[in-house]
Amino acid sequence: TFLEKSLKNKIDFDDAIYLYNNFNTIDLLYLAFKIKNKINNKIKLCAIINAKSGKCPEDCIFCSQSIHNKCNIPIYPLKSKNEILEYAKTFDGIVERFSIVTSGKKINDDEFIKIVEAIELIKEETNLKVCCSLGLLDREKLKELKKLEVRIHNNLETSKNYFKNICSTHSYDDKVKVIKEAKKLGLEVCSGGIFGLGESVEERIKMAFELKELGVDSVPINILHPIEGTKAYQKIKNGEIKPISISDALKSIAIYKIILPYTEIRLAGGRIYNLRDFQSYALMALDGLMVGNYLTTKGRCLEDDLTMIRDFYNLMRSDFEI
Repeated sequence: TFLEKSLKNKIDFDDAIYLYNNFNTIDLLYLAFKIKNKINNKIKLCAIINAKSGKCPEDCIFCSQSIHNKCNIPIYPLKSKNEILEYAKTFDGIVERFSIVTSGKKINDDEFIKIVEAIELIKEETNLKVCCSLGLLDREKLKELKKLEVRIHNNLETSKNYFKNICSTHSYDDKVKVIKEAKKLGLEVCSGGIFGLGESVEERIKMAFELKELGVDSVPINILHPIEGTKAYQKIKNGEIKPISISDALKSIAIYKIILPYTEIRLAGGRIYNLRDFQSYALMALDGLMVGNYLTTKGRCLEDDLTMIRDFYNLMRSDFEI
């Protein structure tokens, strides 16, 4: 069965395409739930801070922080270590992980020193595990982060084949190089992408297998929230990109859990915009959820997310052993 095949980590590309095309949304979510429930029935929470916003030289079509897009967003340099710490403290005891995110292709040495100081403070004064999303990090910076037991984040964004359609100022291989270097040094890696950039289902599924081959520890799934001023927003408006449906988004999340049974699958940006009242359905296939605000878009009220998770578990406990 597909359940047994997934638990043996042997779902292949043809299996995934067959499941996507022949299972309805609920059946696919239920299969993902059975897999997840055999391995890990918890939902781990994480939160982020947009520690440095805007003025990014890269031309990613979806990003409101790119200078190539014309978006009305806050622009500011790197926040102080105390600002980062105080924001982290608001999530202490609620989430497991807190990530420091900066705009730009890479950070300079002075910024890195300040971020290291912020990480040390968070580790001293909270119970949070720390993650960092700092662009294309070199080996020396990765080694420093390894000493601090930091998990690094570096999204592939989409499949290798489709990447040229979303960015030209850096490559898919640039990202893979950082991920491979980080894994070689023994760092945990969080890497995923965005659904709904105009990619086909096949390309979306290819990214899952590319992430599997890289051996990442956590896969954050974002669903495109088209922000006015971005090229992606314009492409949707022009009909060049078809918006992802609720069914396609949920089926894609489920397929990722089926392909990557032993990897944390977490849902991040765009869930409110795209899934609306169906967000709780995604929990059937998820190991994690990002809460709080995102980079330049608002998140949902934290208490509403916590209530949703509690309600989900109460419902499932009445029918399953979880």
